[in-house]
Amino acid sequence: MSNPPAEGRIVFPRDFVFGTATSAFQIEGAWDEDGKGPSIWDTFGHTPGKVHLDIPGDVTVDHYHRFREDVALMRDLGVDSYRFSLSWPRLLPEGTGAVNRTGIDFYHRLLDELDTAGISPNVTLYHWDLPQALEDRGGWANRDVAKWFRDYAALAFEEFGDRVPRWATLNEPIAIWVGYGMGMFAPGHEDARLGKQAMHNALLAHGEAVRAFRELGTPGSEIGIVVDIWKQHPATDDPADAAFAARNEDDSFRFFLDPLLKKEYSERNVERLTREGTMPEIRDGDLELIASPVDFLGLNVYSRVVAGAKDEGTKWWEVNRETHPGGNFLDNGMEFYPKAVYDAIGLVHDEYGWTGPVYITENGTVDVEGADPFDDQERISYVRGFLEWIARAIDEGADVRGYYLWSLLDNYEWSAGFSKRFGIVHVDPDTLERKPKASFEWYRDVIARRELDV
Repeated sequence: MSNPPAEGRIVFPRDFVFGTATSAFQIEGAWDEDGKGPSIWDTFGHTPGKVHLDIPGDVTVDHYHRFREDVALMRDLGVDSYRFSLSWPRLLPEGTGAVNRTGIDFYHRLLDELDTAGISPNVTLYHWDLPQALEDRGGWANRDVAKWFRDYAALAFEEFGDRVPRWATLNEPIAIWVGYGMGMFAPGHEDARLGKQAMHNALLAHGEAVRAFRELGTPGSEIGIVVDIWKQHPATDDPADAAFAARNEDDSFRFFLDPLLKKEYSERNVERLTREGTMPEIRDGDLELIASPVDFLGLNVYSRVVAGAKDEGTKWWEVNRETHPGGNFLDNGMEFYPKAVYDAIGLVHDEYGWTGPVYITENGTVDVEGADPFDDQERISYVRGFLEWIARAIDEGADVRGYYLWSLLDNYEWSAGFSKRFGIVHVDPDTLERKPKASFEWYRDVIARRELDV
């Protein structure tokens, strides 16, 4: 179905989860305090030429010291749940072995604060900050990473399992390709064979964590994984464009969904990767491990990609209104295509047979450069559009349980540093003072009413 949501008033189910999301590296700062070890992003950010203006994520927005203030903002916002990640090197400075109790205690204090505020935690084990000590041993390209991750996950479950009702193993594992295959993210390798193997090993790590979760027993808690879906739409009816779009999907979200939900890499993908010499090593039992059953799927959805064969070699985020006119582009340069979330929900159901719970674990947009950062009406329109399409999917029977707006704060946006601001709370880059934007007030009203005016 392609009709837009009807005008009027949308009422969300009373148990629908409204939340907001962050990640450890992007907000915590305190990069070398209280026993924390360096992550690959600490190393990457300290390498000249790798991040915007060469400003590393040493401080970011200092959530490590200001978490109580940030939880108070969320309490004022009225969210049901807060999605955040643990810092692997804060808990295990060497990635394995000795536990940093000070790091453990930090997350217990954060969980205490959330509990007092009546906000349910949704915890991600890995949001891109691999301990540098493990990268020195081969990182995600080393098959041993699956065992390392299992041990880290088991520590997290043992320490926090009775306090966390929802876990995700990995967030957007495609970032591992960007770091190992493209060189644009940490650790900065540009090796396609290495990148594909790292992606496969990440899936093994996911499976090991799920098995550890089941074995340890966590009553009342559930576990899943978060995959980002950017559906590729061929630019024209030319078969070359369709083939180009299909290849891009095979290299991104289908690389993960195929083994997770179908227990296989597609024949089309295997044939191409083998021909290109980038097919990862797969051992007996790997696919069974990867396909260990999960309790929910987290989908990060921001837009679609218009893919044309003429764009070969062009980064997808550089495909814009000039190269593909006709799209509905925002003032910040991003295409506004809110039906993308409806399509993603339909894709996992129709093509992969997923009938379990779905959470939209990330969705948001950046501030318009040069505009008033507090009057972010474009963000309000963007989020409203996506919520409308989520409501339509629910109306049609999809089991969508919640929505997490990215992001609570203007945080450190990886290689882009502070140049891209996704927050509904403005953070002054000099003083780190927090101040809610118009979108914060709007989202608070939506949450309070459980309704959306359209």
